[in-house]
Amino acid sequence: MRLLSLTLILLATQANGWTDPLSEANAVRFALDNNQDLRAARLGVEAAEARLHGAGRLSNPELEIVVAGGQDFEGTVEVGLMQRFPLTARLRLEKELSQLDVDAARQEVADQERRLAAQVRKSFLAVATARETRALRNRQTETAANISTALKRQAGEGFASSLDVTQAALEAAQLQASAEEAKAAEAASMGDLATLLGLPTTRSVALRGGLGLPDSLPAARSSQGRPDLALARIAITAAQTDLALARAMRWKDIGLGVFVEGERFRDEPEGIENEALLGIKFSVPLPVWQNGSAAVAERRLLAQRRQELLAGLQLRAAHEAQSTWKQMQARFAAAQCLEQEALPLAQKLLADTQAIYERGEANTQSLFRARQHLITVENEALNARSAFHLVRSAWLFATTYPSDQPRQP
Repeated sequence: MRLLSLTLILLATQANGWTDPLSEANAVRFALDNNQDLRAARLGVEAAEARLHGAGRLSNPELEIVVAGGQDFEGTVEVGLMQRFPLTARLRLEKELSQLDVDAARQEVADQERRLAAQVRKSFLAVATARETRALRNRQTETAANISTALKRQAGEGFASSLDVTQAALEAAQLQASAEEAKAAEAASMGDLATLLGLPTTRSVALRGGLGLPDSLPAARSSQGRPDLALARIAITAAQTDLALARAMRWKDIGLGVFVEGERFRDEPEGIENEALLGIKFSVPLPVWQNGSAAVAERRLLAQRRQELLAGLQLRAAHEAQSTWKQMQARFAAAQCLEQEALPLAQKLLADTQAIYERGEANTQSLFRARQHLITVENEALNARSAFHLVRSAWLFATTYPSDQPRQP
């Protein structure tokens, strides 16, 4: 099903624009499949896999040929074949270390995906925030313009002052300028999003989904499945394996070979004689001067250092997950309070003020104050919803992969 959805997304991008609006989740998936930096990182995984195929193998055999000659065609010819074998588990450790390199490369890609997903979500939310801000400012500007028009008419009839007309026009102009600023912010964030998606400048992007609040918060979860933590654990295992390899490397490979030797010599009084020999060779290097103790000590300290780094990273990740979860709860409660309580009250206050203003029981400044209260609450509600989605994105970044399972390059 996931492959089918990705295929549909890719087909949609073959036209001049998106055939269907792109949601936040689909934008993340599309970026993961089309970002050029990720493509380069996945090639690193393939390179590590290629190195794995050549790891843990015996060294090539050595062919030895010795020719020595003298007078009257006397001399020797020796042909030998030497193969070196490890005394320790060096080959197995090299294979394990190479496999850990592959695992590390995959986790590095997964961590890049996690970071890219966070960037896409943040950029997507920036577009949604700018878009809703512009729409809100347009509505506010339209209302302010209607009030300004009504006050001008009332001023011409002598029922409103010129100061009230100027104040209403000033408010409308400020809101219109804010709408243009939101339009510029939307264009900038849209450009960032298109870059993350890997789209050319000629391709348009249609998005769906805004800053609506969910019915409830997602369940809390641990941060221990993050790929950067998995990468740190792999680094510890690799350091321990490298330590074992350093110990194994203290004993160099032994050499075992066979040779055939032919000799032609003069033996008086019989004369020239030929003789053939078949033998074996055996060599064992002794760890006397270079015993690898320095390399062993270095790798032991490296393993300890990586243990400390993992402990620090785990602590930071746990605090990030807990902190963002608590922030998300607070942002959700604040956004709900503004949307469900403060905003209806501000709307009612404005409606009641307009009603008594039309009956002549309130002055224009009361109407302006009620209108300003509504504008303030609308802005706060929009900012609160945007802040909730931003901290939700930070919580996802602190706790999980960009999708339920890490991608396997």
